[in-house]
Amino acid sequence: VVLHKPAPLPVHPSGRFNRNTLQGILKTVYHPQKPRPVHRLDANTTGLMIWARTRHFAGHLHLQFERGEVEKIYLVRVQGHPESEKFSCTAPISPDPRDLGTRSIDPLNGLTAHTTFCVLQRFADGTSLLEARPLTGRTNQIRVHLWHLGWPVCGDQVYLLDQQLGTTQTLSLRDPALCLHAWQLAFSHPRTQARVHFKTDLPIWITGDLP
Repeated sequence: VVLHKPAPLPVHPSGRFNRNTLQGILKTVYHPQKPRPVHRLDANTTGLMIWARTRHFAGHLHLQFERGEVEKIYLVRVQGHPESEKFSCTAPISPDPRDLGTRSIDPLNGLTAHTTFCVLQRFADGTSLLEARPLTGRTNQIRVHLWHLGWPVCGDQVYLLDQQLGTTQTLSLRDPALCLHAWQLAFSHPRTQARVHFKTDLPIWITGDLP
C-alpha cells in the first residue's frame, strides 16, 4: 500500500495518541489484515509512505530500505539562503532520543547519516525551497541535518534557528505547516522485482510567502 500521509497525523500509537493514528486507521480499513509500515514519517511531515499488507512482504521491503535501494525525494522549505546550489551533510546523528524525542549531532557515538540537498528556489522572504535526498534513514534526519547546517525547516517548532530547541513537538491544525514533504519514492516491487516509482501532489507552501 502506497499512500499520502497528511499532517499532523502520527503513524504509531504513542503518548496521548491511541486510536487517532495512521496505523489505527489502516487496521480498520484493511481488517482483518494488519498493514505494517516499512519506514517512518514524523507526525508533522506529509507525503508518501509504504505499508505492507503481510509480514512476508514487510520483510522484503525492510531489506531494501536497509540496503539503501529505495530512492526518497523530499521537498523542504528552509529559513535562509544556502550559498551553494548543491551540498550534503554527513554529520552522525545520536541513536537515543533527548527531550521531546529529539535527536542531535553526535560525532563520537552517532549513527552514520547522509543527506544531499539541491536548491530549487530562493524566495524574497528569506526562505529557500530545497530538494532533499536522505541516503540513510535516521530519525528526524533531514530536519536535524538542516538545523545543524544553520537552515532549519520552516514551521519546525523543535529544531530552531541558532541551534536552539523548542519546547513542543506537536502541531495543531491551526499552526503553520512543517514545510517537509515526502514527494517521490522508487523501489523494487517485492513480488515482480519491477522498479516502481510514485509521486504525490505538491504542497501549497512550495511557492509564495509563508504565514
